[in-house]
Amino acid sequence: MRNFAKVALPPILSVIEALCALLIFVMMILTFADVVGRYVFTAPIFGAAEMIQFLLAMTIFAGLCLVNAHDTHITVDIFEARLERLFPYLRRYLVQGFSVFVMAIIAVEMTKIAFETHELGSITVVLEWPLVIVTSAVAFLSVVSLIVQVLGLALPKHSAHQDDTGDML
Repeated sequence: MRNFAKVALPPILSVIEALCALLIFVMMILTFADVVGRYVFTAPIFGAAEMIQFLLAMTIFAGLCLVNAHDTHITVDIFEARLERLFPYLRRYLVQGFSVFVMAIIAVEMTKIAFETHELGSITVVLEWPLVIVTSAVAFLSVVSLIVQVLGLALPKHSAHQDDTGDML
């Protein structure tokens, strides 16, 4: 599993990083164009807020892939010391096991929602686009997030993490 993770994880994360950058760039351009259109030409882009909401949802779940792969979750120090004291050797496995379990629940539920929006033929409120586009993208990204989290755990702790400058440790 470790060798597979070493080979498979970097290209997946490169694609996810590029996707995050693209989504944020599109949100930035759309927001800029909408603001200029609204205040300079008094003609905002129709449905811009809805499009930005969709882009934001996809950006969040794409970013979650990176957080899970690098194990850079927000931690609560209140529990960390107690867990370390009570279960010094099991703490990492308990925390990671819980994290994988929760990510699996998110992936399953998002997939259910994607199938449900497809079956119901749900559409967006303003643009009347099929909602399945966004829900299936988020479901896919949540499944990828679960996969890269498990692959990241298979690697030695130092190779799956980056320092504050973004360089691999």
